[in-house]
Amino acid sequence: MSQKWKKSWKSSKNPSKQRKYRANAPYHLRKKFLSITLSDELEEKMGTSSIPVRTGDKAEIMRGDYEGLSGTVDRVDYTNYKVYLNNIERERVDGTETKVALDPSKLRLVKLELEDTKRIEKYELSEIEKEAIKAEKEDNEEVEEKKSESENQDGTDEDEEDNSKKEEGDK
Repeated sequence: MSQKWKKSWKSSKNPSKQRKYRANAPYHLRKKFLSITLSDELEEKMGTSSIPVRTGDKAEIMRGDYEGLSGTVDRVDYTNYKVYLNNIERERVDGTETKVALDPSKLRLVKLELEDTKRIEKYELSEIEKEAIKAEKEDNEEVEEKKSESENQDGTDEDEEDNSKKEEGDK
């Protein structure tokens, strides 16, 4: 077997050849190795069972120590074939927090980031589906804004009460 990566390589049962194929693959093909399975709803919508992951996608962990947790994809590492979610962290021995590198085979995509027009065109979403996705995204943003406003109001009310108690104590 030659040292260079060959596109014509089909398959082999030899594990060392499989590892070599993945290790020497060019970056434009590594993206396909980082495909993640879709949830049942998305699978029906997209017409495929897996899609290459992108930052901004929402994923759920199916197996391992962090099973059941979910988060948005923060980073995709094409050299080590790992995915990092935004709120999945662990504590190191020295006490610092670090992101956990997850294998894409342990993840399931729950929601897709559809800002890229090429991604939408590739999976041929209809105009109705595109509008529904945009409306859902806007609704989620409105809910998050309301939550943040209510949290801010709750925090300011408590601060005002504390300030009024301090003023009464000063008198």
